[in-house]
Amino acid sequence: MYSNKYVLELIKDAIQDETIDNKYYSELANSVRDIDDKKTLEQMSLDEEKHLKMFKDIYNKLTNEDYTPNEIKYKDINSDLINNFITAIADELSAVEAYRPILFALEDSQFKNYLTEIITDEQNHAARLNFMYSKYR
Repeated sequence: MYSNKYVLELIKDAIQDETIDNKYYSELANSVRDIDDKKTLEQMSLDEEKHLKMFKDIYNKLTNEDYTPNEIKYKDINSDLINNFITAIADELSAVEAYRPILFALEDSQFKNYLTEIITDEQNHAARLNFMYSKYR
């Protein structure tokens, strides 16, 4: 059993966040008209699903337990597309900040690789969302 309970709580939070973001981007993809933006948002949803699997794998390997959040409070897509982009950009940048301590705390190279991939995906998502924000603004 992994002894750093703080990191385990951060991983649990990440599992919840990735679950929420997966659904959010899937729904956001349905709210845009541009086919390229729709494909980008669908890919972001798939990335979040991949991140979810990675975090669940880390948690399982550290604790020999599976973790699924009891209650998930999903974010609603609203009719103001620009606001949705602003919220998503802020969330992606917050995720980078939240995941960095996990990266630093874990010693296993596979876990470090997971976190590096997740963090770079989140940064990429923020950049793509920023581009969409500027297009729709």
